[in-house]
Amino acid sequence: MKIIKHSGWGRTHSSISKCYEIDEFNQSLISENQSGLAIGLGRSYGDTCVNSEGIYFRMKKLNRIEIDAERMIATCSADVTIGDLERASISNNLFPITVPGTEFVTIGGAIASNIHGKSHHQAGSFGKSLIEIKLLKSNSELITLYPVGETAEYFWATVGGLGLTGIIVEATIKLQKIENAYVEIAEERAKNFDELIDLLNDFDKRFLYTVAWIDLSGNFSGRGLVTGGNHASQKVISQSKIKNPNNFIEPKNLKIPDVFPEGFMNWFTIKVFNFIWFKKPIKREIQHLQHFLHPLDNVLNWNRIYGPTGFIQFQFSVPDHNLYFIKKVLELMRKYRIASFLGVLKKFGDGDRSLLGFPNPGWTLAVDVPANRSDFINEISSLMDELAQIGGRVYLSKDTILNVNQFRRMYPEYNRFIEQKKELDPLDFWKSDQGRRLALC
Repeated sequence: MKIIKHSGWGRTHSSISKCYEIDEFNQSLISENQSGLAIGLGRSYGDTCVNSEGIYFRMKKLNRIEIDAERMIATCSADVTIGDLERASISNNLFPITVPGTEFVTIGGAIASNIHGKSHHQAGSFGKSLIEIKLLKSNSELITLYPVGETAEYFWATVGGLGLTGIIVEATIKLQKIENAYVEIAEERAKNFDELIDLLNDFDKRFLYTVAWIDLSGNFSGRGLVTGGNHASQKVISQSKIKNPNNFIEPKNLKIPDVFPEGFMNWFTIKVFNFIWFKKPIKREIQHLQHFLHPLDNVLNWNRIYGPTGFIQFQFSVPDHNLYFIKKVLELMRKYRIASFLGVLKKFGDGDRSLLGFPNPGWTLAVDVPANRSDFINEISSLMDELAQIGGRVYLSKDTILNVNQFRRMYPEYNRFIEQKKELDPLDFWKSDQGRRLALC
């Protein structure tokens, strides 16, 4: 057991508490403590992974990955990171079907958040690639969950269940075949929001991986860069004369010191960054897939640039016919002069059976907002009823602003989730600050 300070990636919520390894879990800990929560690397942003009224559990670093190349599957302990899985898979000419924007997410965290990535329009969320999950219940029972059959309800409550159904111990995951570790990428500029949407729709037809960076400075017109990528063929790699096409890349260990003052990310610095980024040369090249899929991972602590008060990442989705809401958010950002260097626009494909899953067909925008900008955050919070009314929702793994009623309107399957949680957590032990805020536990 250790005493740790644990916080979300946005640094707005944290707690100091006892942390046990999972193999220390026993019924006496339950009787001695109000609640527990399994944690990974803390990459959810707000209070999702914070349990200020209880204790934490963390898996001992097992890093166990078993690749069955013939069946194209991997069985992993929950502490394995997405990056660990990528590197083990690449050496077998395989790759995970769904990965997020950072490799520093554990498999347990990927399941709990039902992560999505640049391939969602074709591949769906992480849950779609899961074959089975091993889950430790609060009564110490270890069970195996499958996406169909008798345990399907438990499975889809755990996938996207924010860690509130139990401790994810292990998972078996489908992989996809690749010829090498590279992707062919293409970029195009869009002069305004409507052009950006048209480009993304076109890229989604041509590329497995698509994403748009949107310029969050100036007049917030929606101009930006659309990027698409497909796994490169061996013929293309041979023509490009790339040596060691199956090599994998270990992440660099560049760390940002925790010295940035509040307000460093201001209107001027963001405007300069956005101008440079928009004007940079358009790429048509072969790029290593880890660089392409995880562009920020070379800097381990980039969340520190927002200073000691931290930031929130506001990510929401809207149905295809309600794009006006995204324009409304952009207009508010312009009005309040919100400095955000990260603005990501993406189109979702079909959702899945996850009871608290975020993606549904439509569009999603993610923006970073300094936590000290309460004026803008309050304004956005006031729009959540409207977002729920038009069929939109907020990504719970990044949420800090929803109230219970807004959450329930956005996630109408919440009652089914609570029913499954009661069965999986008969001792009512697994809790988080967000779970309490949204009356999930």
